[in-house]
Amino acid sequence: MSTPVPDRPCPQDPGLLEAVERRMVSGGAALRFDDELERRYEADTQKRRLRFLTSVGIGGACVYNVFLLSDWLALHDMFAYVALGRVGLITPMIVLLLLLSQRLSARWALEAVAATGTVLASLMPLLVMIHSESPYRLHYQLGMLLLMVYCTVIQQLPVRYASLALGCMLTIQLVTTWIAGFMDVVTWQANAMLYFSTAVLLLMASYFLERGSRLSYLFALRGRLLQEQLTEMARTDPLTRLFNRRYQGEVIASTWEQALRTPTRVAVILLDIDHFKTYNDSYGHMQGDTCLKLLSHTIHHAAQEAGALTFRFGGEEMLILMVGAQANQARDLAEIIRAAVHELNVPHPVLGHQARVSISLGLAEGVAPFISAGALIGSADTALYAAKGAGRNCLRCA
Repeated sequence: MSTPVPDRPCPQDPGLLEAVERRMVSGGAALRFDDELERRYEADTQKRRLRFLTSVGIGGACVYNVFLLSDWLALHDMFAYVALGRVGLITPMIVLLLLLSQRLSARWALEAVAATGTVLASLMPLLVMIHSESPYRLHYQLGMLLLMVYCTVIQQLPVRYASLALGCMLTIQLVTTWIAGFMDVVTWQANAMLYFSTAVLLLMASYFLERGSRLSYLFALRGRLLQEQLTEMARTDPLTRLFNRRYQGEVIASTWEQALRTPTRVAVILLDIDHFKTYNDSYGHMQGDTCLKLLSHTIHHAAQEAGALTFRFGGEEMLILMVGAQANQARDLAEIIRAAVHELNVPHPVLGHQARVSISLGLAEGVAPFISAGALIGSADTALYAAKGAGRNCLRCA
């Protein structure tokens, strides 16, 4: 059984919060973050973006086929071809693209697939329109405006993808209406101006939509980072960066609560820095704090490798909690920690020229909930005193 809580609060990149706040102050005018933040943005929003594009893709496909009624009214002479194109070609293509998008992990590929589907959907009806003799073609080709709106406002493609898609759709519109030849030059030019202006306005809308989305993400990310920061501060001892007594109580309570359902072997190692008061009195509290931080880092690292939690129990005492450990694993970990501190080779000259800082350890094991947390810690404390009495720099088991 693994430890039911994380080994330590995830270390927060101190530059990340600063980068987020810097971008928020700038207003997000540039639609791209720094490389690290951009990768995080894409990773954090990937699943939500996929769900969104899937839902609007399904809805868009339904609306796209409703326009068979418009095809019947405006292109009656070519209705069979345009209906075959919508139902037999474009709709299956949209389904395939939606299925493909579920397998894509790269954000650029997802956006490219969405843009490609819209462009292809706009191409088919206008190609059929070229061969029609219907007098309603001038009104029929206005349907491209809806596809342009769908591409930018409904799909909310990023500006760079929306620009490419609208450029393709604008080209399709201008070329097919020119080839169809149902407009005189002035009408074609006025029609082209209408579409060009629409594309510009839609790109403006796309810019503001993306900018708003990115700013919303920054605000949400900032809130999460501040929450993580507060959580870490509430759980962590500021000097040693180990978990504090408050969080120790929460973890122990949670462990024993889970053990009520499934009894669990628990080991507690209680350790103390030998002659630390003498060290502090001789070299000053600043040097004592430096020594304590060095030992804490070493002890935490060794415990982390074994999947154990390390708490500052009080003063120079630390408590290590192992959940689900076998009988010999806790003993091995205690010896590893003792040896790791010894290998630091921190001088303690006041005890003698060759003296080095060391630790004494007490170990107690039991099965929760058949033994209480207080009794287990008490047994480890008794074992620790036995280690002190045996000459220090050693381990004793309850």
